[in-house]
Amino acid sequence: MNPESWFLIGHIVCISQWCAFIMVDYAYLGKGRVRPLWLWTTVLVAGELFLGIKLNIGFFTLLSIWENVGFVLVSTLVFGGTLAQKLTAALINGTMCLLAENTVRYVASWVTHTSLLMIWKRMDCLVAMTITNVIVGVLVAYFAHRWKTERALESPQALVMSFFPGITVVLNVVLMISAEDKPADFLMLLLTLGLTVAVLIHMGIVQMFNDQMAQQQALHVQAALERERAEALMDSYTTQRRLTHEFTNHTDALALLLQQGEYEEAKAYLATVTKTIAANTTIMDTHNPLLDALLSKKYEEASREGVMLYFDLPDLREIPLDNTDLVMVVSNLLNNAIDAAAKADPPEVYFRMRKTEAELLVSVRNRVQKNLDLPDGQLPRSTKKEPGHGMGLWNVTDVLRKYQGEYTISCREKWFRFTCSVPVRKI
Repeated sequence: MNPESWFLIGHIVCISQWCAFIMVDYAYLGKGRVRPLWLWTTVLVAGELFLGIKLNIGFFTLLSIWENVGFVLVSTLVFGGTLAQKLTAALINGTMCLLAENTVRYVASWVTHTSLLMIWKRMDCLVAMTITNVIVGVLVAYFAHRWKTERALESPQALVMSFFPGITVVLNVVLMISAEDKPADFLMLLLTLGLTVAVLIHMGIVQMFNDQMAQQQALHVQAALERERAEALMDSYTTQRRLTHEFTNHTDALALLLQQGEYEEAKAYLATVTKTIAANTTIMDTHNPLLDALLSKKYEEASREGVMLYFDLPDLREIPLDNTDLVMVVSNLLNNAIDAAAKADPPEVYFRMRKTEAELLVSVRNRVQKNLDLPDGQLPRSTKKEPGHGMGLWNVTDVLRKYQGEYTISCREKWFRFTCSVPVRKI
């Protein structure tokens, strides 16, 4: 087969590699604002293939490395995620690419006694590389998605944990460009395999550490939620006892006013008492006892802050969120809304839930002092609890990712809106 044919066939490996990059990006970063995604990723792969052939970049060269670096960086732009997440995805793809292809290349060269510079011209090696890229891409995409949904490490910790894979990338680049026109020796084979095994062990250790951190965070969250539930029940019980104790006093006062013929004063007194009782004994009836107790508590908190809280709720006895995540979503949404509305004029919050056969919709709308800057309809990257978009909303988005939910956010005419949907799982 002539060199031109081998050059074209060799790009099958590149296509499988780029497809693996896209799978990992999609799993780790999710959908972005570029639509339709399949069209732009196809254009990206086709454009990269055209440049590789047009510029005669070749394989396993320094120029081919820069080509892949450009692809892993550009490909992240069509997906979602933060800048840090995009760079992490690029590092994951770079490590995956170099480890997979270098391992196959050195093993094939050592087994077949073929030169490292010519091994890519063997059809069996090209097939092995293509299959390896696809299999490794699927596996890495699976674990990347799991890492994204279960990640518990803070950014500094994740940065430290990525140091070793970064060093591995550099070493693999050196191995790739320093290959000589002779078969791989046993020492270089061991070095290549050793780097691959070392990265796998490192990632296993990182995963165990992440699982421990996630478990600790879950325990802290669970304890906080249990405390909040207990406080809600205790507040309701205390309020009920106080109202029961005061009921006799109110009836005595009304009886005295009526005996004295002061009917207007009695009506005014009764209206005041009724308003007080209504504010402290708000009855929710969603057929979800936990949600009823939680919303009642938030209503009382809003009343103490001078915030008018309005509910629009259906029958919610069956929803696709477990109790812990339900409290997490509702508490954080209402806490942020009440805090922001308390500083606005008029202080209003509207909370709405709707359930269909396909999804659960949750929407909160509240007044703010001034319109918030929400670039591209995304939450700000600030860690400060500013009115209307405190860190609690990040906790809500974490829960939504767990359930493959989506959200929209906006702020116009001093109205902050957060709407999210959670798909109903079919049993």
